[in-house]
This record gives sequence, structure tokens and C-alpha cells, in this order.
Amino acid sequence: MIRAVIFDMDETLLDRQASLRAFAAAQYAAHQNALASIPAQDFVERFMALDDNGRLWKDGVYRCILDEYSISAIDPQTLLDEYLTGFHAYCRGFPGLAEMVAELAAEGRQLGLITNGRYPFQWHNFQALGVAEYFSAVLVSEQEGMRKPDPEIFRRALARLEVAGEEAVFVGDNPEADIRGAQAMGMAAIYRPNRFWPECSFADAVCSDLRHLPAILRQMESSP
Repeated sequence: MIRAVIFDMDETLLDRQASLRAFAAAQYAAHQNALASIPAQDFVERFMALDDNGRLWKDGVYRCILDEYSISAIDPQTLLDEYLTGFHAYCRGFPGLAEMVAELAAEGRQLGLITNGRYPFQWHNFQALGVAEYFSAVLVSEQEGMRKPDPEIFRRALARLEVAGEEAVFVGDNPEADIRGAQAMGMAAIYRPNRFWPECSFADAVCSDLRHLPAILRQMESSP
């Protein structure tokens, strides 16, 4: 039996791309006068491109945008502070998130989360998804002092859920950090495809729609 399901957050439970777009559009609207030299759509698109799926932290994103458009009416730190304190208000889960989590909990499966990122920033983003009450273990890499795919962060999650690797499944979108990282700890790993990593040939299963995850788990349990 699969006793526990451990999730990545960004692009697995959280629709990070849609959430970022919503936040960037709202931030532009709030500072339209200061940012007037750049059209609203250009601000959003440059914001997304520079972010590059989280590879560039937002201080660099804002500095680049303001420098490129010679904007001095507002400073990068002001925009960064707004992001740190306000992004969670725009966080959106993928369709079916709440129903999927409730179904897994009703089946008696323990739920956990491992996310690479800053604390408490990622914790607030997770809470905004409205499903935190179902999770027995939440690990944020900065708070833990290590990042996926470090085996220790997976080991800690398993220990807090009191399950062995073979009793748990990990669900994530990053082939190396999530899928290989979890498999190295004896866990089966389910891949969540997206535009950054459209495929992962070595995942144990693929879940393109969160609403299908409970059925995928039951199928895995019934397979010899």
C-alpha cells in the first residue's frame, strides 16, 4: 500500500506561471505612473522571461527591468519587498487540487511537501493554496539547510511521516531534483510535465492532471 504521498510545490501543486503573471500585472497597475516608460504587457513578459522558472531571484529581475527601460522613479528594493510580502495573495493551485488532496486524505494516505526555496516565503505560498491542513510534513529547503535532490531532505520527510521509502510516492516536475532525487531514496516518482521539462522517460508514472492522481496511485498499487 502507498501510505504517503509527498509533493513538490512549484509547477506541481502551485501554478507558478499563472500566479506570477497575475502578480506582475497587479504590481504594474499599482505603479503605472513610475513604470510608464514600459507598456504593461512588456513589463509582464520581461518579468516572466527574466524569472526563467525561478533561476533568477527577483532582485535581479527588477534591476534588469528598471535598467533596461531607464526607470528611476521606483527602486528595485521596493518592488522586491512587495513581491516577498504580497505574492502569496496571487498563488493559484492547478485545477482539481483541493478535491485531489481531500480524496487522498480520505483514502488514509499521509501527505507531505518538499519545496526548494526561501522560508517563510514558500510556506506562505503553500498556505495560500488552501490545502495545508491535510499535510503532516512540510519541508522548505532554506529552513532545512539543504535542497532537493539532497537525499537527506527526502529522508527527513519520510521520517516525519513515519514511512519507509517503498511505502511512499513523490510527485514533482523536475526530472533531476524531484524524480531522480526521490527514486534514489527508494520511492516511486510521478512526473508532472510542463513547458520547462516536457518529458521524463525514467519516471514511474506521469500525471498531467492532478484530478487523475488518486486513480494513478490505485493503479500503481494494483500492478504486480
